[in-house]
Parts: sequence; structure tokens; C-alpha cells
Amino acid sequence: MDELDYKTKFKVSSQVLQSLFEDGKSPLSEHFLRWKLWSRWKELMGDGIAENSEPVGYYQKKLYVYVKNSSVMHHMYFLKKNMLLKIAKEFHPTFIKEMIFTLDKKSVPRESLQSNALKEDIDKILQRDSED
Repeated sequence: MDELDYKTKFKVSSQVLQSLFEDGKSPLSEHFLRWKLWSRWKELMGDGIAENSEPVGYYQKKLYVYVKNSSVMHHMYFLKKNMLLKIAKEFHPTFIKEMIFTLDKKSVPRESLQSNALKEDIDKILQRDSED
């Protein structure tokens, strides 16, 4: 197989995997979408918002966003509806139902909840595959 064939097959495979994760039917799709939203935050929200905020948690369709100070938080409340609409339009229509702003990263549902959910989803996939 020459280099061009290898690159083409790899590109097609990655597109297939990405579409499987994004359709919401895979147990891993929520984790993939969370990672993707984190990585596209600046692109989706713009420089001004991204410099003063960052997504720090996701649990039950709620996005937890850390903001740098209370005046930024006050401003974000006015932008919240537009931010949700932009995420729905340009990222995923049903991934986020609510956005919660916080000044304290400790108040966000722990990362261990997300890690445990990921482990459980991987276990389900492995069990399903071993039954086949």
C-alpha cells in the first residue's frame, strides 16, 4: 500500500469514528462531545469570552463555566441565552440544556463522576463485544 492510499484510508476511518461519536448513539459520544466542546471553546465563543471563561464541567446536559471574577459573571448572565444558541447552532443542537457560571471550580461536579461514567461506558462496550 502506498503512502497516498494509507492517508486516504486513515482519513476515511477517522471520519467514520467521528460520525459515530457525534450521533449520540454511542455510549462514548457524550465524552467525545464534551472534549470537542472544550477544544473549540475559543472558536465558538470568541476571544473576549474565551479569555475570561472556560468550561470546567459537564453533567446531565449542564455545562459548568468558570469565570474569572464577579463582574465577568454578571456580564455572562446577559450573554447566556446567546451562548447557548450559538452552541446549539454551531456545535450540537441538544448537547447543552443549561449553562451554570461559577467563580469556584470546586463547586463543579467532580471530574471523578465523569471518569466513572466513562469507565462504565467502556465496560458496557467491552461486555457487548464479548457477547458477540
